[in-house]
Amino acid sequence: MAISFRTSLLLIFISLLGLTLATTIWAVMRATDANARANAARELEVAERVFETLLDENSRQLTDRATLLAEDFAFRQAIATNEENTIISVLANHGERIGADLIIMLDPSGDVRISTHAIGEDVDSLRQHIRTGQSAFSELTITEGQPYQLVMVPVEAPDLIAWVGMGFVMDSELMNGFRDITKAEVTMLYRDDNSGAIRTLSTLNDNPLSVPALSGRFASALNVAANRLRNDGWLSRQSTLINSADQQLGILMSVSLQEALAAYTNLRTQMLGIAALALVLAAVATALIARGITQPIDTLVRAARRIASGDYRQPVELDRKNEFGVLGDTLNSMQDAIQDRERHIAYQAQHDILTGLPNRDRMATLMNERLSSAPDEPFGVLLMQISNFDALSDVYGVSVMDRVLQQAAERLTRNRRSDDRIGRVGTDEFLILAEHLSPAQCRAVVHQYQLGFEAPFHCDAIEIKAETRIGVVHCPEHADTYEDILRRAHIALNDARHHSLAFALYEIGRDEVHLRKITVTHRLQQAILNGGFELLFQPQYDLRAGRIHSAEALIRWQDPELGRMFPDEFIPLAEQSGDITLITDWVLNEALRQMAAWQADGHDLGVSINLSARDVLQDDFIDGLIARLRHDDIRRDALMFEITESAVMADPEHALRNLQRLYDAGVSLAMDDFGTGFSSLSQLKSMPVHELKIDKSFVLRLDEDRDDQRIVRSTIEMAHHLGLSVIAEGVENRASLALLYDMGCDAIQGYYLSKPKTASELREWLATFDQHRLESLHA
Repeated sequence: MAISFRTSLLLIFISLLGLTLATTIWAVMRATDANARANAARELEVAERVFETLLDENSRQLTDRATLLAEDFAFRQAIATNEENTIISVLANHGERIGADLIIMLDPSGDVRISTHAIGEDVDSLRQHIRTGQSAFSELTITEGQPYQLVMVPVEAPDLIAWVGMGFVMDSELMNGFRDITKAEVTMLYRDDNSGAIRTLSTLNDNPLSVPALSGRFASALNVAANRLRNDGWLSRQSTLINSADQQLGILMSVSLQEALAAYTNLRTQMLGIAALALVLAAVATALIARGITQPIDTLVRAARRIASGDYRQPVELDRKNEFGVLGDTLNSMQDAIQDRERHIAYQAQHDILTGLPNRDRMATLMNERLSSAPDEPFGVLLMQISNFDALSDVYGVSVMDRVLQQAAERLTRNRRSDDRIGRVGTDEFLILAEHLSPAQCRAVVHQYQLGFEAPFHCDAIEIKAETRIGVVHCPEHADTYEDILRRAHIALNDARHHSLAFALYEIGRDEVHLRKITVTHRLQQAILNGGFELLFQPQYDLRAGRIHSAEALIRWQDPELGRMFPDEFIPLAEQSGDITLITDWVLNEALRQMAAWQADGHDLGVSINLSARDVLQDDFIDGLIARLRHDDIRRDALMFEITESAVMADPEHALRNLQRLYDAGVSLAMDDFGTGFSSLSQLKSMPVHELKIDKSFVLRLDEDRDDQRIVRSTIEMAHHLGLSVIAEGVENRASLALLYDMGCDAIQGYYLSKPKTASELREWLATFDQHRLESLHA
């Protein structure tokens, strides 16, 4: 909490007086107090030396007792012959005889052979001592939550065959014995090597360290413990006995300050009483002085709070010629500057910084105000886009295109009608709120705005020709909310782009198509998560071998709300939303599972699976696909992936690189829908495919259309010259089948052979397949 000026002034005067009084008290009592503390400190120093001597004596006695055991012939013989039971018996008897709380035996390399306690990581410290070549050594350790004094001696016969150690717990009995000798209280702190908590053991009857438990860094904990004892009237001396990464142990030796300073208590009380009276008198005098100073400060504080709340109307009035008056004038200047800055910030929040036009948020506000103020009066909304903006940016760069946008905003502003509002709502999009725009006026107004873009823009002697498209919405006929207006304006703009029109007027019902796409995309994502797909298989017939050799996997989707959905509708939406790879994963999983089932039934049947452009261009998907095919027990040459020409056209270099990886992994690849795209023959030559699939548009009327026959025949011959097999889809009559056979086509697929079937239906169909229908082709 902030301290007021009045309080600060009071504290300063009282502090000065208190310092004077404290100095006086210190001068009077310094000698006696220092003498008492010095005596107590000397007592603690002596107590510390006694404690160390006691530990050394205990260590010596332990070493002597452990040495007796190490020199015992029967014990050494038991170790040499590895008589485990005898070793344990001797250790137990000797430990019980000398009262040892911990017994441990290590092999010469330092590994634990026998131990009464879970010594854990403490053995690392013992190994370190052993490697130094010490004949016998002593150390403090913490095991199973208790501190021990441990001695280790070598067992030699005559070479080193083991190390034996005896330990005694450092408990309250040891602490009480030390207190009886030195008259100083002892508090031991150590970190539990299991839980990591810091524990205490103290001779104090009312142990101030027992609750709560200490935690944190051990050195800090020692200081905290000393502070707690000091707060309870004890003078302490710290000593750290263990300080390793996982164990710490320290002691605090304490003597009562109350007893040391008891002779001076009355004098201290009298001096404190005099000091308290002087401080009260000083506080009263200071309060009277501060009152006259803090009144102008209160005025300034109220003014600052008013400014902070956003009220800049009232100036600060402070009739003073001193520093407070200057501060008041400065506060007025600050108030004016803040007001100007807020106006500037508010303007920037609602306007595009680059062009100075209203931004998307400001246009939304203007549109909502217009809709609420005169909802029945007609107006139009024009969404203009510089359609070649991205291409121009790639050529000229961002800085040049920023200047183009600035010039575009200036031209739109010059050409606008008096009541129209213009804003920039996207990187290359401008929104125009055209008042009183009737359908009859639409073309003229659109032309008026596009007229400003007919002349090229000039930037550093560069002429830049910008092309525009406009989507038009009539309100309230087409929409009566800002969100609907903007969405439908984008729909109209997309129509203009798609049909290469200067502008397009929104057509009622087009929004439903857009909303259906959103709905289908959402339901598709639910189907991916919850199921709803079905996989059908359309068999493929090998004309040369005269058998069914494969089947194409075709996905079907039955949605509870939308009904039966066709792939032609939902697959493009899945590609746009990025969900197509998840669908491909599902198809792949089902196809591989079915291939395994067919193999188990004795059917040597391959499967063709369609890959989208997004699948082919995703390195992670290709990596996972190759890894899975290597892991699963599936013949890779029985799996055919069909790729459309569009998948390669999107990014030829990247697509060909990933297709080559699949090819190298032993996967068969086919070019699907050949002849319907725009890929060149040079691309086909470079593609690592095994098969070419003729699109059904050339096969459906093959028996009737001679142009189709010439195209199909030349395609088959070209593919064979390139070393590719050919499959034709869309075969629906025997005449077309016969033509394909005569042309040298390798395989066919279509309704004449079979419609797509479920896996179980295909199994039954294979069992009853009429081979005689096709045998005449092989005659």
